Amino acid sequence: MDTLTLHTADGQKLAARCFTPPSGEVRRVVVIATALGVPQMFYWDHARWLARQGCAVITFDWRGMGLSAPKVLRGYQADLLDWAERDAPAAVDEAVRRFPGVPVSWFGHSMGGILFGAIPPHPAIDRAVTIAAGHGHRDWLARPLRYYVGLLWHVAMPWSIRRHGYFAGRRLGAVGDMPAGVALQWRRWALHPDFVVSHSQAVRQAYAQVRTPMTVVMLTDDTLATNDGVRRHHAHYAQAPQTHVRLRPRDHGVRRVGHFDFFRASCGKPLWPQALTWLTGKAT
Repeated sequence: MDTLTLHTADGQKLAARCFTPPSGEVRRVVVIATALGVPQMFYWDHARWLARQGCAVITFDWRGMGLSAPKVLRGYQADLLDWAERDAPAAVDEAVRRFPGVPVSWFGHSMGGILFGAIPPHPAIDRAVTIAAGHGHRDWLARPLRYYVGLLWHVAMPWSIRRHGYFAGRRLGAVGDMPAGVALQWRRWALHPDFVVSHSQAVRQAYAQVRTPMTVVMLTDDTLATNDGVRRHHAHYAQAPQTHVRLRPRDHGVRRVGHFDFFRASCGKPLWPQALTWLTGKAT
């Protein structure tokens, strides 16, 4: 595992790691984009496994998150479109610089997948996989979350930002700490029935113009994103070829996966070979 620093076009430095195959032969590069509030280290077991299968893997923390966060979040300026339009290209550019000519797959978990349509197109990305990347409006959230998420949007989040100058999610047991701009943009999108594409006509058009083949993975026991919500969000990719996969944990001898556990080592043997198929388009 190599420690990297990604440099964005607007001068930000992002903490990243690169995992390479023991053989040194790289057949594909996978960029893992993390869920909201989840540090990149959560994905390292999966990254190591992919590296043993012949993939180079780059993980990184979005600006304001994890190892890319400043010592003090109060007053730090960042939002979700900064992640998509500036941070994501820095990760893909690093993948291309390190492994020229090798195809790249985007592997986005939750918010890391939700934002794919807002990322500037890059010719090196020939496949995208999103997992648990669902619509954030309450009508499309899983039960019982949809019944109390209003407390987050209208009470806990505004109060936390006013008091701390950022969303202190760890103190509330709700995702992680994040810059105020990230939290408030997430809130604005989630309160609109069109979610992300409500931001602007330009963002709506960006999603509609994506042509990258996508594998859209839905988890039948997801505790946050419903399968219908995943389909609802991905309907905005009007021109992208999509393969939808409904993953039922018990079909693979796994008791539960939920929104996060696919990336835990406990799911490795029964589930991770499928990820290699999604990311490469080739059966294991």
